[in-house]
Amino acid sequence: MDFTKSLAAVSSAIGARELINAASDLTLNDALGVVGLERKPSSLSQLLPAIGLITVSAAVGAGIALLLAPSSGSRLRARLSTGIDDAKHRLSDSINQFETARSNRHAVS
Repeated sequence: MDFTKSLAAVSSAIGARELINAASDLTLNDALGVVGLERKPSSLSQLLPAIGLITVSAAVGAGIALLLAPSSGSRLRARLSTGIDDAKHRLSDSINQFETARSNRHAVS
């Protein structure tokens, strides 16, 4: 029996397995990077951060406007407390709706 041929066959099989494992981890971006290309980001991925920044800026601006508005301190604190309580209730309701929809989706599956 020729052990060198057997050893070569086994090492080829091991090398092929390692090559397959390495190739399975490759993505399209990796392949494009080899030739110096990259994927164009979607317009949605560029738009979402801008929308988030505008939303945060509007919230900060509204908070500053409330703090600088001419009203008594106790009245302003009462309005802020009411607004925060309303926001908490809306957030709680949204979370409950999300959890209900998720549990219904898992029940159907």
